Amino acid sequence: MEPDDAYILSLSLGIGFGLVYGVVSYLTYRVALNRSPQTFMVVAFGGMAARLFVAAAAVALVLAFAPVLPMVFIVSFFAVFAMALTLEITLLHRQQTRQAVQRS
Repeated sequence: MEPDDAYILSLSLGIGFGLVYGVVSYLTYRVALNRSPQTFMVVAFGGMAARLFVAAAAVALVLAFAPVLPMVFIVSFFAVFAMALTLEITLLHRQQTRQAVQRS
């Protein structure tokens, strides 16, 4: 594989994995919204923990078996991952704020 091909593959896989993480995060959040406050927290944070373990395993597998440039893959994945995680935490915080306002 030529260096340019490895770079494109690494960048594409990193961004792709980050986007998949973000989409699954959003879907988990949408499922959690229709639950009671206690169940919401279990689904939201349980889903977050499960996604983190799956993401770590997927990154490890890609680094071990795919012909990627590790730094390019990791940086591109974590850039998108950080944006998705920020959005997820923002949505969770807004939901908690709404619930607190409704209770008072």
